[in-house]
Amino acid sequence: MSRPTYPEVSRGGSSEGVIVSNRVVVPSVDEVASRIRLDRFTPGALANLPAKIPIRIPVPIPPRIHPWLFRDIAYFSYAFPGVAGETTSQEDIFTVGVIGGSIRRVTDDSASGVMKSDRDPAWSPSRTSFAIHTATIADPVSRLVIISAATGAVMQTLVPGHSPEWLDASTLLFLDEVDAGTDDVRTDVFCVDIASHAVTRLTDVGLGASIGGLSWHPAAGLAMSFAREGASPQWSIAVIPAAGVGAARSTGTPVPLSAFTFVTPPTARVAAPAWSPTGDRIALSTWADGSPSRVGFLTVATGAITLVPGPDPSEPTLNDYGAVFSRDGRTIAFTRGEEDEWSEIWLYSVASGHSRQLTDEGRTRFKGALDW
Repeated sequence: MSRPTYPEVSRGGSSEGVIVSNRVVVPSVDEVASRIRLDRFTPGALANLPAKIPIRIPVPIPPRIHPWLFRDIAYFSYAFPGVAGETTSQEDIFTVGVIGGSIRRVTDDSASGVMKSDRDPAWSPSRTSFAIHTATIADPVSRLVIISAATGAVMQTLVPGHSPEWLDASTLLFLDEVDAGTDDVRTDVFCVDIASHAVTRLTDVGLGASIGGLSWHPAAGLAMSFAREGASPQWSIAVIPAAGVGAARSTGTPVPLSAFTFVTPPTARVAAPAWSPTGDRIALSTWADGSPSRVGFLTVATGAITLVPGPDPSEPTLNDYGAVFSRDGRTIAFTRGEEDEWSEIWLYSVASGHSRQLTDEGRTRFKGALDW
């Protein structure tokens, strides 16, 4: 079975980087937390200190370090057979700790001879489960399922679709095809009620276009990757206000293309939107013909795109893709690697312009669809 096509538009990008002024900046809380030695408070580290110094183990988290920093980043990953005992290119769900970089495999089909694809994990609001989409070679239609974040066990199987995003604790947004199997096939946004499995179509993108990715913010609304092919191709970010999504959900009348607000120019090639916590910026991926993809963020009020500096000049062909914001909006996580071959997760501080590599699996695994 050929590898399922990733829902986003194919990549490429500008090699331009953001210019950071020569100034002193206060490191973000993510940078501070990432530099804490995890063994600094262990008994071994205290062996040579005077015995009368009282200390409690474990030491409480300092109040200035926000608890969300200890939230793991979720993603899907695969490796080609032969790597770390993998017998097939199974696509499973993983998490990685932001501070220690510890990787945990949530779903594990590595021992199965049947190809299975688990993709696009989305943390639930309670962070006890993931919404993902899954398919197998025996059942190639992607379906939405909810799995336990602790064990990977399937808690609920929902409806066909892919790229889930939580609208609220009881509703998922997702993408699915309209007029499948015809020349008019396209992808639109839907929502499903988790309890009843009732599906509502939310967008009507029209013939010749598709939605390739989505991100929800309860105040700012629905950000979408819009793609139109043909004589005048277009890859843009469009937004539907939260009220418009609510109206479509309650009335059952999809939002037409004419009601989309495009926040990037039609000549820009951008995809993979992800809202900042404050809803004033959108992380994105961008590219140009013949160049690798890069990541950055759009300031919605001005339309300005700020790029994250690309890879080392010694490796100019590496792709950066799939940027997402941290919960305080001061850090961006993204992947860097060779398209469809391997990638590692990197963190970028918006304030300082500093980047650091979070994962290092020897360039043996591909990682994608980050959710923080």
